[in-house]
Amino acid sequence: MVKNKTLTIIFAIFLVIGVIHGLISLSFLNFATWVLIGLWVIFTIKLYVNIKRHREFNSPHNTAFFVIIPLTIGIFYSIWGYYTGILGENLLGGVYFSLWSLIFAFPFVIYGSYSLYRCFKKYNVIYFGTKAVKARKLGYILSFSVLIFILIYWISFYSAIESFPLDLNLLILFIATILVVIIFGFTNSRPSLPTLTRDYIANRTRTINNLTTPTTQRQRLRTTRVTAPTPSTRATTQTSRSRTHSSRITPTSHRQTTRTKTTKVTHTTTVKPTSKIRNINNYKPRASYLSLEDFKCIFCFKLPKLPDDKGRGVVICPNCRYPSHADEFKDWMRTSNLCSRCSAPIPTSFRRNPSIVSVKNYIIAYKQLLKRK
Repeated sequence: MVKNKTLTIIFAIFLVIGVIHGLISLSFLNFATWVLIGLWVIFTIKLYVNIKRHREFNSPHNTAFFVIIPLTIGIFYSIWGYYTGILGENLLGGVYFSLWSLIFAFPFVIYGSYSLYRCFKKYNVIYFGTKAVKARKLGYILSFSVLIFILIYWISFYSAIESFPLDLNLLILFIATILVVIIFGFTNSRPSLPTLTRDYIANRTRTINNLTTPTTQRQRLRTTRVTAPTPSTRATTQTSRSRTHSSRITPTSHRQTTRTKTTKVTHTTTVKPTSKIRNINNYKPRASYLSLEDFKCIFCFKLPKLPDDKGRGVVICPNCRYPSHADEFKDWMRTSNLCSRCSAPIPTSFRRNPSIVSVKNYIIAYKQLLKRK
């Protein structure tokens, strides 16, 4: 991780160079150019660090940092190529393309075009800090903003300067934006992300709990039905029959009390949700030493908690058993069929119908697991 102190030193170096060059040449443009080079170096380092960090956690690049800023830098540094006194000589005849454009603008023009493609094709949402915007909607806004800005820029300069050459970078970005909007925007519709309602989460949680917790009791009931009656059970059966025969002779009030007792006994045999998770190992991540970090969501890196995550649900990877919020898991499954943490293939049946655990049960489970260690 590059520290802010290192970035400050880098910017200070380019600032000093800009001041010296500006004073020697008596040109403010030379000073501003060196400052912009320093800012470009700092952003490139930050971009490399963020890409490395997201790849380390297998996280998608669906943030504003990867979508908007590279596109803005590609456009701005393309325009600045006309004014810079450093590496600004035109290399082509009909259109403008210099070493400045090649080094500082062209990589971000390509990356920005790819960011627009990801808005339409790969991502469902784009995060601005803690807020999320629909990726397709943001893709349309960015695309039309880029097209309108480039057209206004060209028209304004052509009206002032008749021999004004078109910038090759902006021309590439203009054509690429039109193709992305037409091919992946208008003609390629994608189903929207299904909404996770509270009823859906509750039904899924009830189904999972019925499949996991009562299995041992079902097995016990089956074994008691299948096994042959022993002499002791025969004796208890005979006594119960005699009690039943005696209850027929008893008065009505005594008969009602026996009925209430039997109903109470029957009611206690049903399974009730308790604060003790029986299948606790199904919630345990595959780690040699467990800590609180192992129970955080693999996408937002936050610990599931109530009441903030009420109604969201938790999905546990069937391979590494690390958790994720259900909505973020479904969003990830639309762009990849691999686990974001262990990179193991997620079965198709699990991807279509993931096992969702309630946040309450998961909190109980990981607290029990942390007590074990």
